[in-house]
Amino acid sequence: MNRQRVLYAALSTGLAAWLVNTAAGQLPDQRFDHLLERGPLRLLRAPNWRFFGPNPGVSDMHLLYRDLTSGTATEWKEIELVPDRPWYGLFWNATNRVPKVIFDALQVTVKASNESSADLPHIVATSGYQLLKRYLLTQVPHQPGADHTQFMMLQGHPEDEGKYTVKPMFASEHIPLTPALPAAATAQ
Repeated sequence: MNRQRVLYAALSTGLAAWLVNTAAGQLPDQRFDHLLERGPLRLLRAPNWRFFGPNPGVSDMHLLYRDLTSGTATEWKEIELVPDRPWYGLFWNATNRVPKVIFDALQVTVKASNESSADLPHIVATSGYQLLKRYLLTQVPHQPGADHTQFMMLQGHPEDEGKYTVKPMFASEHIPLTPALPAAATAQ
């Protein structure tokens, strides 16, 4: 037998086994999750990427911001994180990356807020807060003449009879819109 054919057959068999293992690991019935791990082949357990599990999302996160000019605040405006998808979004949706990163940053910030009993210096130091701050400073349009901005996260829950309950989760500090000058620049 040709050595190249043997290598091709072994590689194809391995990839097919991994595909079957991965597909079996995604089935809703979890009784068989450990079967492949303990079976005669002792295959590695495939990552579990069940979309709705184990804890499905049952609420919506909303990111709002407002600008402050000389201490006077504007109305809160919601940042639209999920734009309408184009028709080809089913196959290629590269624009979904930014909303996913922002959503993850929101989750990190809310988790830090809950774990630290709203200790603002601890929350401000998290990567999620820093990412949201940078996104707000670089990607969101601000009012002319505004010197500070602030963001707030809300969590919405659909309820019975078509009601929608909104609960505030976190409000940031006032974030300066102009970068602070280094100490050496102010000393001159």
